[in-house]
Amino acid sequence: MHHKHQLKTAIMSMAILFLSPIISIAQDQSIKLGKYSQQELEMTTCDFEPEATAIVLGEQGVSFFAGNRLITEIKRRIKVFDSKASDYGDVSITYYAGENNVENITGIKAQVMNLINGKEEISKLSKKDFFETELGNGVKEIRFTFPNVKEGSIIEYEYNHTYENITYLDGWRFQNEIPTVFSKYKIQIPEYLDYRFLGQGEHFIVANQKRASINGDTEWTLTNLKSTQPEPYMNNYMDYLDKIEFQLAGYKDGSNHGIYKSVLSDWQKLADEIYYIDNFKSYFKNNGTFKDLAEKEIEGETPKEKAEFIYELIKKEYTLNDESGFIPDQSIKKLVDGKVGSKTELNLLLIAMLRANGIDADPILISSKGNGRSYLVQFPFVRQFNRLIVKANIDEKEIFLDTSNEHVPFGYLPLAYHVDEGFLLKEEDSHLVKINLDHKSGIKQMINISLIEDSIQFTHTVRYMDYDAIQFMEQHNDIDEETLASMLENEDASVLDLHINDLDRNNNQIESTFLVNMPFEQSSDLLLINPIMISRHDKNPFKIDERVFPVDFNYIFKDNYIANIHIPEGYELDDYPESISMAMPGGLAKFMYIPQEDTNRNMLTINIRFDLKSEMVQPSIYPELKAFMEFMVNKIQEPVVLKKISS
Repeated sequence: MHHKHQLKTAIMSMAILFLSPIISIAQDQSIKLGKYSQQELEMTTCDFEPEATAIVLGEQGVSFFAGNRLITEIKRRIKVFDSKASDYGDVSITYYAGENNVENITGIKAQVMNLINGKEEISKLSKKDFFETELGNGVKEIRFTFPNVKEGSIIEYEYNHTYENITYLDGWRFQNEIPTVFSKYKIQIPEYLDYRFLGQGEHFIVANQKRASINGDTEWTLTNLKSTQPEPYMNNYMDYLDKIEFQLAGYKDGSNHGIYKSVLSDWQKLADEIYYIDNFKSYFKNNGTFKDLAEKEIEGETPKEKAEFIYELIKKEYTLNDESGFIPDQSIKKLVDGKVGSKTELNLLLIAMLRANGIDADPILISSKGNGRSYLVQFPFVRQFNRLIVKANIDEKEIFLDTSNEHVPFGYLPLAYHVDEGFLLKEEDSHLVKINLDHKSGIKQMINISLIEDSIQFTHTVRYMDYDAIQFMEQHNDIDEETLASMLENEDASVLDLHINDLDRNNNQIESTFLVNMPFEQSSDLLLINPIMISRHDKNPFKIDERVFPVDFNYIFKDNYIANIHIPEGYELDDYPESISMAMPGGLAKFMYIPQEDTNRNMLTINIRFDLKSEMVQPSIYPELKAFMEFMVNKIQEPVVLKKISS
């Protein structure tokens, strides 16, 4: 929502314009507290999402300007289908008050209606039912709970939201965690203010084509919106919600004959405003601290070796605090003296130290995953950014860096920072750039399978490459080898001699080796062996038939599993899975299963490859992905059958 760190006075000053007082009254409201349609009263399920336990019958926002304030009148109505969904009767409204009441909430009204013997009984909340809480850093929250919420209840509330900054407007988010019958937003923009409309979402694109614009009022209505429940491989659905935001592009200056003045008209002007902020500027000045950094002893012969040393030095000597945003709270001198800083400050320090050692480095602003924007707006909309990372040019190669994660080595980024573009901040020629992450992620597994007395022994060597290695370390860093081995065991198998080796930190590879013993009945004539006991997907993660949001695998990868099954004396190969090669439309993913029998060595080798070519799969081809994954998982689990040779 609102961040503590914005462009502060340098950009906030652009919002203080010469505005004539305006009084505007929202009209044609389609939600009125206490007025229900027969359809709303009789509704017991959601037609387009039958499993929903509650539904937003309707919500609307109407925004208008009063002086240099934006006021939004908000109304929301919800119906509960299941008594288990009574939690929707607990409401919280969060806003950023700051030190000067940047935002404020007023005029709250709330009530709940239940049909008792066919009669509407309404319970209204009073002022004593609304509780305001300080969440810290200028953020406040108003909470209230509706009484007697049960199956069939209709809860509704309204309030006014006042926003003092008219440079950036939050606008409206149309979707909710439960299905929504309709969501409507209208804004009344004075003719002397010029805003860029920043829309997002597939449903919004359609609604925008049908938007109503009358006398300076613009209105969007979206209908039959499905819930925004999290789905597998999509932890950042906030990035794909239908929404509308606004940024001031220019205004007619009433104090200067109405001459039009543009605001942040190009990327360099935005960069100049950021560099104008004192704390930010301190990391790029040739000051005393910079000279001290230049004199600091840095190990390494080549630029890459020096850069790696500096990267590890900052992660070792400095402590992260929980401050967010991309504007530093403290100067470089205070950071170096105190050794505690934010993610942004430590990355800016990394830039300063790289530059002090003759290495070209610049900051890049990004919108990290979960920040609410799937793709960057292609003009200088500053509020789309929330993180600052580093781009270094070393040996004619672009390297992207961030110091915030202990498990992420030099030259890699946390998964939340795997985005397509960023805003390269320079003293001159600032612009959007592609963020190309060169890596060779994947899981390489070698399994040797033999019969040892009354057990089948699986000897595993599993190598995790690049981002798979990073994920392995993040997941298992606090787990010792004995505990990890016990996690892999089950009632049919025991794990022995598990070891984890950090093979090559420069190439980012982790290798684990272990034995799995599985008892079998020697008297059985048939022996079924599943050669792949451990794989990236032991079951299909995609269960639902339709997908609302894209599937995000985070990164592309190539997996390769090779299993060598040594056929013991007294047994012969009876049956094994057929060879197959398949691909998704457009080559988004490929799967190969190739068994090969070697009669001379009395061995069956199974070679399995799974290549993911695109980390993002759109909902339109989700059914193909679901079917692909289902087939692949089932194929990997097909057994090899050994038969006793009759004497």
